[in-house]
Amino acid sequence: MKALHTSDWHLGRTLGRRSRDDEFDAVLAEITAIADSVQPDLIVHSGDLFDTYRPAHKDVLRAMRCLDALARIAPTVVLGGNHDSPELFDLLGYVCTLRPDADRGRLHFVHSRGDTEPGTVLDFDSRDGRERVRLAALPYVHPNRYLHLFPGFGTTEGAYAAGLRDLQDDLLARLLDGYNPGRDVLMFTAHQYVGGSVPSYSERMWEAREPYATAATALPRVAYCALGHIHKPQPVGSGRLPARYAGSPLQMDFGESEETKSVTLVDAAPGRRTLVTPHTLHSGRRLARFHGTLEELAAAAAQYRDVYLKTVIRSEEPLPRLGQRVAELVPDAVLVDVEEECAATRATVLTGADPDGNGHPDVTTAFSAYLADAGTPGQSADTVVAAFADLLNTPDSVLPHSPAEHLLTEAIATPWTGAPRSGSETTS
Repeated sequence: MKALHTSDWHLGRTLGRRSRDDEFDAVLAEITAIADSVQPDLIVHSGDLFDTYRPAHKDVLRAMRCLDALARIAPTVVLGGNHDSPELFDLLGYVCTLRPDADRGRLHFVHSRGDTEPGTVLDFDSRDGRERVRLAALPYVHPNRYLHLFPGFGTTEGAYAAGLRDLQDDLLARLLDGYNPGRDVLMFTAHQYVGGSVPSYSERMWEAREPYATAATALPRVAYCALGHIHKPQPVGSGRLPARYAGSPLQMDFGESEETKSVTLVDAAPGRRTLVTPHTLHSGRRLARFHGTLEELAAAAAQYRDVYLKTVIRSEEPLPRLGQRVAELVPDAVLVDVEEECAATRATVLTGADPDGNGHPDVTTAFSAYLADAGTPGQSADTVVAAFADLLNTPDSVLPHSPAEHLLTEAIATPWTGAPRSGSETTS
């Protein structure tokens, strides 16, 4: 049995204001060509088909054209990710039921709204009919919507991971119900963060944090775990369990500039070890970063052909027409950002970098060190620190009292001590 695993297409993603439609068309055609070449028995997309809950119509059309082509090659399952709309998946699934041809029922959308227990088990026969693939599919479960699903686990961050383990165990039990060890190949797919995996930082990082992580040891013991959510292609766990993030097909931002993108071919059979082979994708334009002088950029210009390029140019004095000069040096690159790191304009912040009388470090120095640790480029960091120091060292202005405040202060200072008036009081 062969399966093709892809994930995290994020159709509709842009780079700043730059459309990447041509790249998406090229890489989806490449994935389809790989599927046609290897002729898998099953194709699994492990989530984040789109980049937003409300994708543009052109992106929905792009997705359906590619998924239709894949479904004609092999049954195709698309899992709902954290970027995908369950309602849109319902619509796309309904549209698939209207097809009159023989491929009807070969494209499946699996999602979770959060109001019903997520996850399902799907069965597919291999091309030759001798094997059966049993796939347990667990779509993304949002951390903010799981309390009613896991009422016995509490409300801590760790309860989310405990609840996911419970869902996985339930799916595994359903996989094993009716399992034929001489014929069946068991697979599991999920859109979630597994502890120890390395993110690309183009993900929504608040959804990929260790307190919400599922332990790799808690993944179901099956022939292969097809994972989505993390954009860096990578195996998961110690290697004893065949589990892998297929990763995104394009470099989504400059945090992924060193990553090689791929889809994964899975070769499995009852009673033998699973073979996992990444197939490199070549269609996406590379994202690159450069940090150095103009002379160094000129010497390295040949390696920046047909890339998106982000530059930080070091200089001793301000460089006029810097953007134009960089563009002339790398005419075959698409410049995304040009920043200057100039020694002459580098701000010198404060003079009291020594600890104060209590032995505490200067707060501005600590803030500057924080920006450096966060990777903020030099000139940007200098500007921010200078503004911070200016605000910190500017004395608070004394605003004049308002008339009401003056009257209140006077009344407090001279409380009324007059004798009570004679006669009875009338209340109304």
